[in-house]
Amino acid sequence: MLFAVLTISSTALSQLSNGSIAPDFTATDINGVEYNLYDLLDEGNTVILDFYATWCGPCWSYKQTHIFEDLWNSFGPEGSGDLYIFALESDDTTTEADLNGTGPATTGDWVTGTPYLMFDNMSNVFDAYQNSYYPTIYTVCPDGVLNTTTNEMEYTLVESGQASFDGHVAAAFMDCANSITGAAPLMTYNGDTSACGDGQWMASTSVDNLGSDDVTAMIFTAELNGVAQDDVTWGGVLSNGGNETVNLGSFNETGTFEYSLVSVNGADWNATAAVAIVGSTEATSYVQVRIHTDNWPEETSWEILDSDGMYIDGIAEGSLNNQNDMEFTWDVALDLNECYVFTIYDAYGDGLNSSQWGASPDGTCEVVSMDGTTDVSIVVSYDGATDADFAELVAGMEVTSVTGITENDLTSSVNVFPNPFTDNTTLSFSAAEAGPASVVVYNLVGKKVIELNLGNISAGTQTFELDFASMEAGIYLVSLTAGNETSTLRVTNAQ
Repeated sequence: MLFAVLTISSTALSQLSNGSIAPDFTATDINGVEYNLYDLLDEGNTVILDFYATWCGPCWSYKQTHIFEDLWNSFGPEGSGDLYIFALESDDTTTEADLNGTGPATTGDWVTGTPYLMFDNMSNVFDAYQNSYYPTIYTVCPDGVLNTTTNEMEYTLVESGQASFDGHVAAAFMDCANSITGAAPLMTYNGDTSACGDGQWMASTSVDNLGSDDVTAMIFTAELNGVAQDDVTWGGVLSNGGNETVNLGSFNETGTFEYSLVSVNGADWNATAAVAIVGSTEATSYVQVRIHTDNWPEETSWEILDSDGMYIDGIAEGSLNNQNDMEFTWDVALDLNECYVFTIYDAYGDGLNSSQWGASPDGTCEVVSMDGTTDVSIVVSYDGATDADFAELVAGMEVTSVTGITENDLTSSVNVFPNPFTDNTTLSFSAAEAGPASVVVYNLVGKKVIELNLGNISAGTQTFELDFASMEAGIYLVSLTAGNETSTLRVTNAQ
């Protein structure tokens, strides 16, 4: 266990409310460097205090957003020099192994790749702030008030919580009397995240200048799977509020791409980001997403994006609320010779592995290439009972064959018109031979909302009206079955 040297200069009797005086403290971080809260505030820095525990799922999920990392890189001592972040692990029963991601009471490696300050055994500070839950996140402003009794400066706090990047910037600089000084570039990866057919992919980063000074020169370094790549030099004028996309190169190998901004306007800088580049699995033009929910289905969401980052299909977090231990399927039509990225998210960060928290059902996720009603190949296969936890799980798909709609003999010509539509639309198809037919319409959470038994239809063109007047606007899946063939189309009710 890593021990911290700690002194508390004031205490409180209940959870500190916004505007309360922040108790001062001195602590030694995991690298052996001592810091005093009020000393940093006296120097004009805003300080963010993040009280967390290694086993806390929401704490880990928030860390995985990299918001604190972005704040530190832009405004920390090696950025514009206006902000400090204290990560205060506050459950003293956890171990050094837990902190490093190898112990039994942890959701991951909290140390590796974390640029901001980390402290262990901070329960005394947690108690001084009278916190009652993890994470508790405060922002302490440097615009203090002189206590005329003690003749010492006192500094107030707000509970900024798990705010967005912009929310923390507002709390740290707009709500505090603390201006951003110098250049403050914020870089965000905006290149490819998958290689279609394991072919060439492009890396790039978006850079915003949040500081008062122009950014006129930047140098980036990069590594792919630990191997250094060519440096990239950018020159120009990036003023406050401006944005620039910098091309970092093209590559063929997949894996971990890590890049760093090492110089800004000729001065050393230290901002690093990493992204996993996945290859692609061959898929048909018709895939089925299958999810068996765990005990907390409201945490699960998924999406499919095309190679341009356009949304194709998915469900939002909360869509499966109260649907514990249930099966859901979604049919998705894809275009030939296009590449897609499937991502499933878990808001808590433990994947679909709920049994680790007690006698609860684990979930599963599959993405399966289909040919009509027949499984062709597995694109994604995850089992919460045996596979690792995740906050997000990513897989690439390359559509190499057309199945389903265009290869169905019985329903060889299927159309919905108009699409998008308001209230109702017309389904038409051509049947090669007579036989039974039916239509089922699902919403994006897999709930059946329309079911029509068309009876025995004749060979030839068939037309049927679909009534969506009582339904909410949004995307629906229309599944037509005729004989042993099934075709699925995605339609939009625009009312």
